[in-house]
Amino acid sequence: MSDFEYLTVLIAIILGIGTAHLVMSVGRILGETKTLNISVAHSIWTANILTFLVVTWWWGINLRELQEWVFLHYFFLLFVTLLWCLMAAILYPRAIPPEFDLKAHFARKRKSFFSILVLLAFADPSASMILGTEHLVDLGWPYLHLMLACLIGGIAGIRYDNERFHVAFAIYWGLSLTVAVLSWQFSVVV
Repeated sequence: MSDFEYLTVLIAIILGIGTAHLVMSVGRILGETKTLNISVAHSIWTANILTFLVVTWWWGINLRELQEWVFLHYFFLLFVTLLWCLMAAILYPRAIPPEFDLKAHFARKRKSFFSILVLLAFADPSASMILGTEHLVDLGWPYLHLMLACLIGGIAGIRYDNERFHVAFAIYWGLSLTVAVLSWQFSVVV
């Protein structure tokens, strides 16, 4: 096992836990849709966070470019990964009983969810800079736009408890993520 593989396995495990939590939660609620009060915004955020977790996993191959691993950089990468995983955990409780109100759950957890999104507007670009400012520049305007959406939309999400706003912002953020991902065109040579 190379040093790169050894160091990134913990990041991969955390991303895998977040992904598994979302997939398993969606699987548990699929048969209960008639008894659960499901929020459109909550559902869109589920897809958004799941997509971001997978994209982050894919992006992680870029870490092989690091010639020297510094513990503080590694710790910061773990911190950002944990924040994204925490967002996945906030979306769904560990146990989803029949007739659970996911809409009310999202409303209760909204401030925590969007506070983490605001924090990620600063933390995620900082983690990306571990590969160098050139890498951050290569991510381009779509990434900067996505992080500004995290900041501005996250602050608005904390302040406003309006279902239409939350649906619109979830769609907007998802589209911003899609544009960013399509602009990156990451590829892996095996």
